[in-house]
Amino acid sequence: MNILLLKITLMPSVIALVTLAIRRWGNRAGGLIGSMPWIAGPILLFFILEQGKAFGIHSIQGSMTGILALISFCFSYSAISRKLTWLPTLLLSYGIYTITALFFNYLQLNLWLSYGVVLGCVLLALRFFPVPGNMTITPKRLPFDIPIRMLVATLFVLIITGLAAVLGPNWSGILTPFPILTSILAIFTHTLQGSDATILTLRGLLIGLLGFTTFLFLQAYLLPEFSVAISFGIAFLVNAGINLVASRVW
Repeated sequence: MNILLLKITLMPSVIALVTLAIRRWGNRAGGLIGSMPWIAGPILLFFILEQGKAFGIHSIQGSMTGILALISFCFSYSAISRKLTWLPTLLLSYGIYTITALFFNYLQLNLWLSYGVVLGCVLLALRFFPVPGNMTITPKRLPFDIPIRMLVATLFVLIITGLAAVLGPNWSGILTPFPILTSILAIFTHTLQGSDATILTLRGLLIGLLGFTTFLFLQAYLLPEFSVAISFGIAFLVNAGINLVASRVW
């Protein structure tokens, strides 16, 4: 199949299904569902198909830096959303995301250390994560939000994979976990249901980063030995298992 055709059919389908699943199981479960590698996985796949397996493997180190920045985005958006509307909250959170990405990219941590730092930061963020004041939240939605989510996510994937050769594996990896789906979830939840629902969603997503990070980390060791399908399949099952355990613990 043509890779471009795969991008513009796979991504909208994935985003639509994830959105419907979130509506079915609520904000907290929605965050966990949203944290699965629905966008990062296909982006890594397209890196491999277009740039080669070595490029994809080398991008994983950058992905660890991107996840650290994503943690800062989730935490800052949740905290700032209590005081501000979605647009200034989003812009400030993107600013904090960028600073975090630049800082950890400057440090140039190795893969194992990056993985350990990510897990530690997730646990630390969960310890101090904002607590919603209202745990009873009435679901609300716009009739046209799913097409918007599908369009934005697909455009992001097209841009990142299209610029991969220019950006190189490190920065392509850093941008792989960019909070595109997270931003969409945060904006719509914040606008329609308020700060408390947003905090619940982003906290669920943060919990899911334990499995999401492990999914990407495992690719550095699975891809050199196995096919893409087997590597992704094994890591996806591990990711889902970690999410199930983490959802019970937190």
